[in-house]
Amino acid sequence: MNIRTRIFFVFAMAVITGFTLLAYWISSDVGDRYSESFEELMVDTANLLAEIITTDMNSGDTALLQLDDAFRRLQLRRFSAQIYELEKTHVDIHVYVTDDKGIVLFDTDGGKAVGEDYSEWRDVHRTLMGQYGARATHVTDGRPTTDPEEELTIAYVAAPIYRQGEIAGVVTLAKPKSNIDRFIAKAKSNLILAVIISVALVLLLGYMLYIWVSRPLQTLVDYAHSIGRSERIKLPQLGDNEIGKVGEAMDSMRQALEDKQYVKGYVQSLTHEMKSPLTAIQAAAELLGRDLPKDKRVQFADTILRETERLNVFSSRLLQLAAVEKRRDIENRESFVLELLMEDVIEAHALECKTRQVKVMLNRTAGPPIHGDRFLIRQAIDNLYRNAMDFSPRGGEIIVDIYPLESYTVIDITDEGPGIPDYVGERAFERFFSLPRPDTGQKSTGLGLNFAREVAELHHGSLVLDNQNPGTRARMTLLHTISS
Repeated sequence: MNIRTRIFFVFAMAVITGFTLLAYWISSDVGDRYSESFEELMVDTANLLAEIITTDMNSGDTALLQLDDAFRRLQLRRFSAQIYELEKTHVDIHVYVTDDKGIVLFDTDGGKAVGEDYSEWRDVHRTLMGQYGARATHVTDGRPTTDPEEELTIAYVAAPIYRQGEIAGVVTLAKPKSNIDRFIAKAKSNLILAVIISVALVLLLGYMLYIWVSRPLQTLVDYAHSIGRSERIKLPQLGDNEIGKVGEAMDSMRQALEDKQYVKGYVQSLTHEMKSPLTAIQAAAELLGRDLPKDKRVQFADTILRETERLNVFSSRLLQLAAVEKRRDIENRESFVLELLMEDVIEAHALECKTRQVKVMLNRTAGPPIHGDRFLIRQAIDNLYRNAMDFSPRGGEIIVDIYPLESYTVIDITDEGPGIPDYVGERAFERFFSLPRPDTGQKSTGLGLNFAREVAELHHGSLVLDNQNPGTRARMTLLHTISS
C-alpha cells in the first residue's frame, strides 16, 4: 500500500470514527432532550390540575365529582390530530389524587387504586416532603415480559395540593412515553441517515482531493521512472504548488547529474579517440624534423593533414551530437515534405555514387508533411545515407523507401553491403563505435548513428538496424506532428 493510499485510508477512518462518535453522542443526548421537553409539559399540567382540585375542594367537592366526570367524558372523546408523522386519536393521560398520608382518594382508572397507600411511591413521597416528585415505571401492558424492548415506560409527575399554606395532598399525572419513544426513534433514524450521507459526501470530497493530489504525484513518479530509463522527456505540468516545485527541483537535479555525467563520459571518450590521430601527427612531425627524402616528407605531411582533417570532422560531429543530446524539445519547427528532403540528400551525393558505380532507387508513397526540425532531420538522413554508401560494394544498389505508417513516416535505407556482425547489436549506436569500411578498412568517427537516433527520438520516433541478407537496412520513423 503506497503512502497516498495510506493517507486516504487514515483520513477515511478518521472521518468515519469522528462521525460515528458524533452520532452516538447526539443520539444519546436527543433522548434526554425529548424527555426533558416531555416532562416539562407534564409539570405544567400537574400544577394546573392541583390548582383546579384545590378550587373544587374549597367549594365543597371533596369527592372530586366534577373532575371525575370531566375525565370520563375525556376518555370517550375521539379526535384526529396529525402531529408530523403521528396521528393521535385519544387522550392517554392518567390522574390520581392522595391525601397528606399518601392514601389514594381519586383515580381516573375506574377508581381501582382508591384506598391504596402510595406514600412510598417516589412521586408521592417526595412531593409530600416538599420536593419535586417524579418517577418512571416500566410495565408490560399485557405483552411478554421476556422481551425488554416490548416494555412500556410510563412517566409520573406529581404536584402538591395546598390548603391554608400546608400540603393537603398530592395530584399525580401519568402518561405513557410510547409516543415520545417513537419521536426519539424517528429522530435517531434521521440522525443516522444524515450521518451516513455526510460521511459519504466527506469521503467523496476526500477521494476527489486524493485524486487531485495523487494524480500529479503519480505523474511525478512516472517522470522519475522515465529519467531512470534515460528517456528523453520534458517535465510534465504539475501546477504552481509544492508538487510542481518538487518536480522542478527534480528536473534541475536531473539536469545537473546529466551534465556531470555527460562531461565525464565525453572527456573520457574524447581523450581515447583523439589519442590515435594525435599520436600519428606527433610521430609525423618528429620525422619531418629529420633529413628525409622529398617523397617521405610529402607522405608525412599528408599524414598530418589527413589526421588533422579527421580531428576536425570528429570535433564537428561531436559538437553536433552534443547539441542534440542536450535538447529536450525541438527548437526550430517547420513543415516540410520528407520526400523532397530525401531527394536533396541523394542529389548531394550523386557524383560520389556515380564514381563508385552505386545505383540508387527511391520508392516513395505520398504522406503528410513532417512538422519538426528540418536541418536536424536532413543531417540524420545524410548520416544514414553516407553509411549505406560506405558499406555498399562497387556496382551495388541503395534502395530508399519512404511511406506513411499510421501517425508516422518511415524511411528505409537499404544497402547491399556485408551486413552487421551478430556481436554488434545495439553497440552500433554507441558513441565512437564504428566498423571498418569494406573497401578501405578505415573506421569513421562512430558518431553518425548515435546522432541519427537522437534526432529520431527527439521527433518521437525511432531508429533500428537489421540485416537483409545481403546488406543492412536502417529504418527511421518520425512522428508527423510533434506537440509543443
